[in-house]
Amino acid sequence: SAGDVATEIAFVLDTTDSMEGDRIATLKTATNTVIDEITRRTSRPELIKFGVVPFAQYVNVGMSNRTAPWIDVRSDYQTPEVTTCEMQYEKIGEKNCRDVSYPAVPSAPCMRDGRRRTCPGSPAKTERLCESINSPTAKNVCSKTGKDWVRWNGCVGSRNFPLNTIDGSYGTKIPGIMNITCATPLLDLTTNLSTVRSTINALTTEGETYIPAGLIWGWRMLSPGAPLAAAAPGGPGGARKYMILVTDGLNTKSPNYPGHENSDSALADQLTKTTCNNIAGDTANAIKVFTIAFEMDGLDSKTILQECARRTGGQFFDATDAAKLKEAFSDISDAIASVKLTQ
Repeated sequence: SAGDVATEIAFVLDTTDSMEGDRIATLKTATNTVIDEITRRTSRPELIKFGVVPFAQYVNVGMSNRTAPWIDVRSDYQTPEVTTCEMQYEKIGEKNCRDVSYPAVPSAPCMRDGRRRTCPGSPAKTERLCESINSPTAKNVCSKTGKDWVRWNGCVGSRNFPLNTIDGSYGTKIPGIMNITCATPLLDLTTNLSTVRSTINALTTEGETYIPAGLIWGWRMLSPGAPLAAAAPGGPGGARKYMILVTDGLNTKSPNYPGHENSDSALADQLTKTTCNNIAGDTANAIKVFTIAFEMDGLDSKTILQECARRTGGQFFDATDAAKLKEAFSDISDAIASVKLTQ
């Protein structure tokens, strides 16, 4: 069984906007079930570690890593205060007032994070519009802006290519991205199942899709040494390593280094492929990648996920609904639990 040998499993889970609602609920249930199935089938659960990498446009490495040697994050700071003055005519009355009516706007199909959905409309409304009567003389009016806080919330971006596709060379640090919020913080590999479950159950949805961010952090989690430290050595005689990547979408974001604010899907797809190929080439860790396309449109993206799994000796699943997702997870737990002790 899986428990005959040290086993490490990283769940790399899409928590983008398009996973909102039923999808994220289904994902939480299915992930918890896999943990049950794998741990139930071993006599030595202390040999199995699980980790969680929630991803969207960015990954959240957690505030506790702010001072880690592999990360480059500036201190929180306030923007400088700026005083601007301009001559203004004071409003002293109104004239030519009239009521203007606006028709209702019906709800309509729209796209959000690459997913078709219905965007809300707005009710009919009436507004009173008037022209201002101003004083004949202007006076100098000054206002202050700035003093806004710029803070780090745990989110990290990408090192420049090709370092954004490899696990190594951390003398070049991973950039922290200021003033954005991103997914639930990742959970490094642990045998503490209640911590794993509470991380999964606390997942929330926000942001758009950049799959390489999840992939690279899943890889980092499963390899010993910086930036994450809980993994054991892999390879012959070492820990068995598995990454389970679930996504519902195409890449909608791409790097503008160090951020992921551009929208070049073709570049993001290429970086997904390159990162997968590099994981497959990491024979020291021998990570098997299982990929699940969950209610996903787009053959090209499925092909990329399929190829990623194939190259690493894993499997690809096309989960077209909630039942198929649970089935995929069940097949994966069978594959992991059926690995016999060979050394």
